[in-house]
Amino acid sequence: MPAVTGRVTIPRVPGTRSRSPLVWGLFALAVTLVALAGYAVFGADLAYRGGEDMDAYWNAALRLRAGEELYKAGSPDTTELYRYAPWFAYLWIPLTYLDQELVRLAWSMLLLAGVVACTMPLLRLGVVGLVAAVLFFPITLQGMAYGNVQPLIVAALMFGTRSRAGPLVVAAAASLKAVPILFVLVDLRRGEWRRALVTVGITALLVAPMLTHDLSGYSTAVGPRQISLAQVWPGLWLAVALVSILATVVFGRSRYRWLAAGLAMVMALPRLLTYEISFLLVGLIEERRTQRTETSEQIAN
Repeated sequence: MPAVTGRVTIPRVPGTRSRSPLVWGLFALAVTLVALAGYAVFGADLAYRGGEDMDAYWNAALRLRAGEELYKAGSPDTTELYRYAPWFAYLWIPLTYLDQELVRLAWSMLLLAGVVACTMPLLRLGVVGLVAAVLFFPITLQGMAYGNVQPLIVAALMFGTRSRAGPLVVAAAASLKAVPILFVLVDLRRGEWRRALVTVGITALLVAPMLTHDLSGYSTAVGPRQISLAQVWPGLWLAVALVSILATVVFGRSRYRWLAAGLAMVMALPRLLTYEISFLLVGLIEERRTQRTETSEQIAN
């Protein structure tokens, strides 16, 4: 009489195989990539047919070529509205000698590369990363659809903030969108005073030429499709901004310092467009890098 082992074996139905976690993971990845590719095609089409922010850069460069004021007064047209430091408009001047539609296509493809660069690293973060990629890809793609430089700024911050060129990268981003200067708080909290001072100095050099232009036409109004706590009540925006900045200081020496800085960038904006939420990506990726570095150091020790 055979011995009873207490273990019951369920026979497998012929023609069936068990599904391993790897198979389901690859399936989820494939579905995610297809969804992201669909988003990308849709966004590229919108960017090529629209791209009103690219038109604003183009028109700002044309005004400089013609000797007109960079910051045009009294124009509610978003294709005439320019709020950045002058160097970016000067960078567009050579492009205005080319065919505008060709430049529009090239700019759209460059922005798409920026979108891919700042969202694809999320796919290496497991299930959480897949969910984040599906969430942030269309948000970042919206900036591309408007022809806005935002995807390139986020990608540059993600890959350049902690590099040797970090002060220049942060300064250039701050001269365009202002809030990336908050990364200096992390440097100061970590005792990296020289790096922080260099970043502030380069930012000042990039922004200072604004004073050579007539700023009476510089628009601080809330534009179309923008959300503004300051418009609800300036005190509310100021309180939220200060609390988020204080959180960056408090968490400046913890592993969550980058997430705090990314959130502060979003909350400190007086005017918020949906795609500017993508600043959170910088904090998310840097936090993961910090976690991996600290884990590696613990293993080494």
